[in-house]
Amino acid sequence: MGDHTLEAIQSFVADAIRGDVDVASRPDLAARASRLVALGAGRLDAPARLEIYREQFWLRHLSNLGDDFPTLAWVVGGAAFREIAVAYLRSHPPRTWDLQRLGAALPDFLAQLAPWSADSLALDAVRLDWAFMEAFDAPDAGPLDVQALAGAPEDAWPAARVDLHPAVRRVLLRHPTHELREAVKRGEARDRPLATATPVVVWRDPRCVLRATAVEPMAFELLGELACGTALGAACEAVASAHANEGADLGALVGPWFQRWTAEGWVSGVRL
Repeated sequence: MGDHTLEAIQSFVADAIRGDVDVASRPDLAARASRLVALGAGRLDAPARLEIYREQFWLRHLSNLGDDFPTLAWVVGGAAFREIAVAYLRSHPPRTWDLQRLGAALPDFLAQLAPWSADSLALDAVRLDWAFMEAFDAPDAGPLDVQALAGAPEDAWPAARVDLHPAVRRVLLRHPTHELREAVKRGEARDRPLATATPVVVWRDPRCVLRATAVEPMAFELLGELACGTALGAACEAVASAHANEGADLGALVGPWFQRWTAEGWVSGVRL
């Protein structure tokens, strides 16, 4: 009876549909399918019925990963991307109905997968593509009430906690990969970009358009401090201390940065 328990049948079907060969081409698999899978109304035999689900598993999930990771697919090439995606799905089969989460582990997976673990542009691409997915799927938040802050006393600002919009993502890249992604989406990508450290913010704007832009390193670090819940004054002190030898006047920069961040919708709240 062990072969016919619900757990055994579920395990068999799951393993069969995740295989990379036609069910009928494996006599052992076809024979077991004939014992465990009922005939359909169209009188398809058991292996043929199982094959429908196997094809749909790969077609749907490979297509979904291709849509979610366009920059990575361009960097590694179509054939290599399919190999990566197949290896990933074997290692991380979907465990939820939500296909938005299908590629959640792909950045970490690729970082351990030779030879791509040594390709800094490929690692940039997979992280950036996933940041876009997270920004797309993030919860929404109301706009910042600027009027409510207008009368705040100046001495209240150092202790202020700044809430970033849930869709804001910071990605420290080793190439201007956000520009490559835009070129890929337009069908204009030609060459791999040269390596240069590029701090990037990805977000979903008020019109629900996904965007990415490079920011100054100190602005990137300050956003990181604020995202961790550090008070504004302490966050500024931490960033200024880290860049003390550069002679930058952080105090003169924070105001324009904050104006830009609020205009872009990166800031959803300030708690004084």
